[in-house]
Amino acid sequence: MAESELTSESPRAAVLWMIFGSFCFGTMNALVKWTSVHADVWMIIMVRSAVIAFAVAAFAASRGISLRINNRRTMFLRCAVGLTAMILYFTALGRIPIGQAVTLQYTAPLFVALLSGKVLAERVSAGIAFLVVTAFAGIVLIVSPELGKVEPDALLALGSGFFAAFAYMYVRELRTTDSPTSVVFWFAAASVAGSVLQAAPDLFSLDSKTLAALVGIGIGAGGGQVGITMAYQKANAAWVSAFSYLTVIVATFYGFTVFGETLSTADWIGGLLIVGSGVALVFMMPAGDEKTSQH
Repeated sequence: MAESELTSESPRAAVLWMIFGSFCFGTMNALVKWTSVHADVWMIIMVRSAVIAFAVAAFAASRGISLRINNRRTMFLRCAVGLTAMILYFTALGRIPIGQAVTLQYTAPLFVALLSGKVLAERVSAGIAFLVVTAFAGIVLIVSPELGKVEPDALLALGSGFFAAFAYMYVRELRTTDSPTSVVFWFAAASVAGSVLQAAPDLFSLDSKTLAALVGIGIGAGGGQVGITMAYQKANAAWVSAFSYLTVIVATFYGFTVFGETLSTADWIGGLLIVGSGVALVFMMPAGDEKTSQH
């Protein structure tokens, strides 16, 4: 396929790719929740990451793309905070409703708005400040609906959003030194290395259904990344980022239909405040800061 075909503007194609990516990520979240009953978080991380590492290595080899690390310090930090975010997030998925977990994990762009050097180097506009405050009001409704009694498992999902924000910022820094393929591969490889000691002893005790679900988690994560990457090639980044919140809808749908979960009124209001603020925020952030991904 010609390069011009890959990079030409097509909003309709961008939406379709983002729907595909959101469906993949939503399915991944549902599979993580289902497998959390049959396997611990280390096993989920190891198999998911191994699937992605193998696929990316094969892709790099077929295209002659180097996986060399040029900025070792930043790559290490990206892998460390990304793995921490994934541990917290997958643990939360096994304990709280999917819709609640995904919504809180999608606070990462809001933390980026607070922590990013590009934003802090400038004067934060009143509009961005208002959106961040609004979103954090939504967080309070979900994490502490009774204003005094905090849901500790919800804090795990919120923590994953916080660490994911650092991961996004380190990925931005790596854009000038390392290829995207290298960043994805080494994060996956580091996640395998960080989980193998805890997970390996139980690998051969898994039943075929659980193992298939674990592999499906890796495929879902990879498919989600492909969908988002293709979407960003087809339309304006800020416009595309707004559609990334479809993952919240897909995950919540799985929660209702597959797991019989329900959300409280506070969860719904809090979720709308977070998602609404996040969508508005991607149009107000400086160019290049809009993209989001799964850790």
